[in-house]
Amino acid sequence: MMTGSGTGRCPNFLEYCEPHCIIVTRTNNSDWMCCQMTAEPGRADGEKRVDRRRARTRKALIGAGQQLFAAKSVDGVTIDDIVDAADVAKGSFYNHFEGKEGLAETIVALVQGDCEREVYAANADVTDASIRVARAVVTVIRYAIEHPDRYHAMVNLTRRRVNIHDPINDGVRHDIESGIHSGQFTKISVEAGVLAVFGLIATAVDHLSAPQGDDAAREIGRQIAFVMLRALGVPDDLAANTAEDAVTYVFG
Repeated sequence: MMTGSGTGRCPNFLEYCEPHCIIVTRTNNSDWMCCQMTAEPGRADGEKRVDRRRARTRKALIGAGQQLFAAKSVDGVTIDDIVDAADVAKGSFYNHFEGKEGLAETIVALVQGDCEREVYAANADVTDASIRVARAVVTVIRYAIEHPDRYHAMVNLTRRRVNIHDPINDGVRHDIESGIHSGQFTKISVEAGVLAVFGLIATAVDHLSAPQGDDAAREIGRQIAFVMLRALGVPDDLAANTAEDAVTYVFG
């Protein structure tokens, strides 16, 4: 979970991009270094067709992995399951990944980067810790609802190795530290604050996985953001207003 600092992935990574696509700068949404932007000039059409075919195969494998890992653990999925779901030859799998663990690691990195990009966009130019945390919580909830396979695959693949000191969590940890230092957040440690963010988001997403009304995600997002801010020590009225503003910003 992140609230907008660090690096991310190309916004089109599930369409055609390799996992080394990274953000070069973050001054605006155009500052992405995509593998498609760094292709060697003057390559023969035949080579380009091979590249496109390879990219389609990789995309199919990643998509199949997301669907399968969203429902099962790595141990519960076989390479045969993956290639069958992707509709590619088994030998093609090993042109991209050494094993299913490699595919799993790629999916985790890509989805975490994708989530981070969404949160970064929501928190661009925002310095207030309460607003940043509220928007981050609501944004991740919205992302999980819009991309359930991606999100649940990431959660399943990282469930046993959540580490609040992992670099991917630098954003949320920094924002909670900032809120504590500024006096916005009180009577809670950084560690407890980060764990509260993880727990509340996971609970909200699990709840919203069942059929809900059209406005359920918006309302649950508002309530979870409010509870999160109250847990961090933000006064009741301010927490309510900040949560409402976050939902309005993220959901429109």
